[in-house]
Amino acid sequence: MSILAIPIDVPEDGFCAGGIVYRQARREDDECIRSLLRNNDMDSWVRMSLEREPSFFLGENLMGESVAVLARRSDPPHDVVGMYSMAARKAHVNGRPSQAGYLGALRVNPGYRHKLRILKNGFASARVLSGVGTLPLFTSLASENHAARRLLEANLRGMPRYTPIGELESLGISTAHGKNTGLLRAAQAKDIPALVEFFNRHAAAYQFSPVLEEQWLKSLSGDIGLALGDFLLLEDGTTLRGCIAIWDQRAFKQVVPRGYRFPLNFLRAPYNLYARLAGHLALPRIGRQLEQVFLSFLALDSQAKDSLEQVIREALFHARKKGAKAGVLGLSVENPLYRRVKEKFHASVYRTCIETISWPDSPALHLDKRPPQPEIGLL
Repeated sequence: MSILAIPIDVPEDGFCAGGIVYRQARREDDECIRSLLRNNDMDSWVRMSLEREPSFFLGENLMGESVAVLARRSDPPHDVVGMYSMAARKAHVNGRPSQAGYLGALRVNPGYRHKLRILKNGFASARVLSGVGTLPLFTSLASENHAARRLLEANLRGMPRYTPIGELESLGISTAHGKNTGLLRAAQAKDIPALVEFFNRHAAAYQFSPVLEEQWLKSLSGDIGLALGDFLLLEDGTTLRGCIAIWDQRAFKQVVPRGYRFPLNFLRAPYNLYARLAGHLALPRIGRQLEQVFLSFLALDSQAKDSLEQVIREALFHARKKGAKAGVLGLSVENPLYRRVKEKFHASVYRTCIETISWPDSPALHLDKRPPQPEIGLL
């Protein structure tokens, strides 16, 4: 792919192609990036924007390193074309802890969508600017975003290969289901080695699940909405049987509904009355943030499966104490816990397709049959 010479100064961290400059985002780009996220919503049964207020950069580097790239036209007035973020973090690949790359926050302003040249050059810039070109790379797409999936999965010349490997469901559960069962206790510093070993052993059954590390757990101070005490442990005597964490990212990441599909766009008010009576998740007003926290790092061993409902209820109890209306749990549709949680708690569902990305001049990533289950709080 040729890189075109254009008549503007290009920074050292920049890439130029087709009249567009792609470069790493800086602090002075913060408002521009936040505007892109606000004004380019994700389409499904609910259109929603995934926002980063008061600063995009507060939500970066939560568990690994990430680079945001901003694209602008080279000619005045240097209109903003779009952006993406590339993260490198430790994840399980074929059961082994590995460095993996994640492509996220891909946004293109309306006037530049469906222009293949811009997409091709954007992917070319990722290999130059992100430093993840040699890593196993994956991304997530709304399963119902058929237009984007058709384009990206078409394996067009000059584009990377997008390969669907499975689906992840974000299960939104009303915290009205919360109950202090007394079954769980907050993790302490002495629990870290056992917690790391237990979670990683169970997470290895899934592709791109996070790898917990002792140093990361020791460093948690609450500034990313998560402290060690937000990890709740299930024990049988002195034996660890399960864990779950309450990860509150509302201070720097927000989910904001921008529109509902028919008939919910007309029936939201009566539906919410029914939802409150039935213990379902109410639908917030258009433009109002969903008061949610993530139910992260869930793992249960085979002897604790019967405690699943109590574990979720107690996690929701703690989420409600934080002022959240919803707890969001991300599970592979092939996870044996998935159907039980979905049916028991009448969860609202947002389905995401997990896809690997490989470059045309590189061999496709070989994955075994483990289903994907990345951490929902990191997507």
